[in-house]
Amino acid sequence: MCLERKTRVRRTTPPPESVVASWYENASLLDSYSIDLSSSKQYSMRVLATRTVGDPPEWIKALIAVRDTLVTPFGVKTSGEVRASRADNERVDFFPVQWESNDEIVLGEDDRHLDFRLSLLRRNSPTGTQLIATTVVHSHNAFGLTYLNVIRPLHHLVIKANLAHFARAQG
Repeated sequence: MCLERKTRVRRTTPPPESVVASWYENASLLDSYSIDLSSSKQYSMRVLATRTVGDPPEWIKALIAVRDTLVTPFGVKTSGEVRASRADNERVDFFPVQWESNDEIVLGEDDRHLDFRLSLLRRNSPTGTQLIATTVVHSHNAFGLTYLNVIRPLHHLVIKANLAHFARAQG
């Protein structure tokens, strides 16, 4: 029963205390999912981010490779281009770190078609600790909105799978 509680990924309200809350208004995509944390409270946000999105399952790596191939002709940055544009300590996998504190890390990238942010927020409460993943995207043009609508269903699968994988791995 305890394992089920920890591995359950829940859709949740975007946290108002997040540093990306100012992005919520007029977002083209806004969603939040949470998991319960166990002993992960001791980890830095960089470690939590690396364990959550830094080493995705093979099927997610394959999706990213397909995405990179499909978007290249349209001038959208590939994951490899984004990775190469930042030093190792300025990113988690290929996601650039935009902001980091003791209880939140924000990953993201700006492109001519859309701006993307992923906040991982650790929320402590009397009932336990949660990790909340909030994605916020602002499209700039028709191509950005079309791209977003194509990947939207996959985004939900990927973020939930990453959170569930981390929750299972934490014990």
